[in-house]
Amino acid sequence: MSIIAAIGMATGFVGLAWLIGKRMKWPVVTAPVTDGGPTDLERFYPVIAIDHTSDGMLIMSMNGIILWMNPAYCRIMGYQAHEMLGRNPLSFALPPEETPDAEFVRNFRFVREAYEKSGLQLYRNVRKNGELFWNQISVSFHTTDQNQQYAVLVCRDVTTNIEKEQALEAASRELAYIAAHDDLTGAANRAELSRFVEAALTTAQDTDSKIGLLHIDLDKFKQINDTYGHPAGDAVLVATAERLRAETRDTDLVARMGGDEFVVVCTGLQTLTDLRNVGKALIKAVTKPIPWQNSTLNFGASIGAALSNDTIKSANDMLIQSDFALYDVKRTGRGRVATYNAELHRRYTQAAARETALVQAIRDKALTFHFHPVVAPQPGVVRGLETLVRWEHPTEGLMSPDILLPLAQSLGLMADLDFLAMNAALDMKTRLNAAGHADVLVSFNTSPEVLSHTDFCQKLLSGLAFRDLTPDDVIVEVLETVVFENQGGATPFTQIVADLNDAGIFTVLDDFGSGNAGIAQLAKLAIKGVKFDKSIGMSILTDQTMEVVYKTLVGLCNELDLRMVTEGVETEAQAERLRELGCTNIQGFLVTKPLPSDAILQWLDHYTASAIAPDDAPRYLKAN
Repeated sequence: MSIIAAIGMATGFVGLAWLIGKRMKWPVVTAPVTDGGPTDLERFYPVIAIDHTSDGMLIMSMNGIILWMNPAYCRIMGYQAHEMLGRNPLSFALPPEETPDAEFVRNFRFVREAYEKSGLQLYRNVRKNGELFWNQISVSFHTTDQNQQYAVLVCRDVTTNIEKEQALEAASRELAYIAAHDDLTGAANRAELSRFVEAALTTAQDTDSKIGLLHIDLDKFKQINDTYGHPAGDAVLVATAERLRAETRDTDLVARMGGDEFVVVCTGLQTLTDLRNVGKALIKAVTKPIPWQNSTLNFGASIGAALSNDTIKSANDMLIQSDFALYDVKRTGRGRVATYNAELHRRYTQAAARETALVQAIRDKALTFHFHPVVAPQPGVVRGLETLVRWEHPTEGLMSPDILLPLAQSLGLMADLDFLAMNAALDMKTRLNAAGHADVLVSFNTSPEVLSHTDFCQKLLSGLAFRDLTPDDVIVEVLETVVFENQGGATPFTQIVADLNDAGIFTVLDDFGSGNAGIAQLAKLAIKGVKFDKSIGMSILTDQTMEVVYKTLVGLCNELDLRMVTEGVETEAQAERLRELGCTNIQGFLVTKPLPSDAILQWLDHYTASAIAPDDAPRYLKAN
């Protein structure tokens, strides 16, 4: 409510008319004062209020000319009264760039209906000294008894309030920006990406269009960080975000998922070809070398692309599909765009089902284990059994180890798998002892994950003690590639092998000859034996160089008192030649394929109960 209105309500229109007449010397007709009517003092109350209010007040003609003002308006504008009387505020109260021309000012007229509907209005005004301020104005109209119309304006300097509001709005915008963007690159963060995609999916449905999601992974980024340091890596990330923004439209979104992964969301698409073309352009733009100090940073990019369709219900659905397409790119060569399609969907669905089933199988201890004998070529003595994991998938049947082991590793389940194999091996040793095969040892394979497990050694020793077994009843097989690095140097796992040896546990180096272990390292490692890689056994009859190397290694193992096993023996001729070269133990399909626990016990019973093996059996299986 304006001050004039308030005064009018407080004093009545008689007082207001008297006030206007008093100030303007206008002919005013008022009702006669009767007993109980306002006195002269009472009529003077409004004058006191108007002279001392902090709000500016104006009385103007309908063509915008100032006829009267109170002192507060002079203070607000910084002018003397005589400098403003007879002028239209449009000619001096607005900033120069907003001041209308003289013709507009001359032709100005108040439109009563427009102002009566608009209520309070906010204008940017300028004081005489050039200082800008925000002026809040209310306009009302008064008609005298002589039917003359006047505009009554109440003005208030609200600059402080407006500045506070603007500061709060700016702070709110800043906080909203920080909450939605990555602080290093300025790209949108995960939360903003999700919000944007959800909104874009709704819009795409309404406009019969599609959105595309490009999941970008920088190739060689870790190498840049390791070689040049994290500042160089940050420079790559910042440049990547800038290049992505430069190559995309205002209607698209560039987001950083974390690390060296970005996502670009493209709106208004129709086909996978459209999306693939955008991805190719982004790879070309992003992977330009970046100057860095006295060097150049070179890196690549791989992109997994997904296009919205009827099955896409959320941002997470699109991220899953693009991520799977990205995985396919990285698996098959990098540096290109792979799009999520029906074939990838089939493979993804199959992979997801396998992952779920494997997790459940390990949790329920539903995996099975087969055992592969190790025998002496002559006189046909079974030395041990290697424990091999097998997985009978509920719908796909028996899974190959080439599928099972990489899947378990990708899920971080190798340690769980190895612990199950360890217990299966110890259980089999208990059964062997009870069945009269106490001389047959059992072995199980170990991954880096289980070797580095803090409880591995203790769990193994506890498992032995629980079954009344001794440390020399079991063999731990450790891959050569785990123990030795590419240059043949030792890794932290060599100490773990030493700890096992100190505990009295028999340890052998598995797949010897496939990695980087040399003769010098072999002599220093705390192992009890080696298993030659199957490539040696399979090529012993065809590769003379391999035969020379093998004979030398056999001699070394004899000098070091290391037990030897040669894997991959499939023919009697191979077995015979290996025996002639000094091989003491063999393992392979020539002996038997890996068998389940009950079947391997039957096999052992038949083998040991027969003084002579069947006539058609290989010679090395016949006992002397």
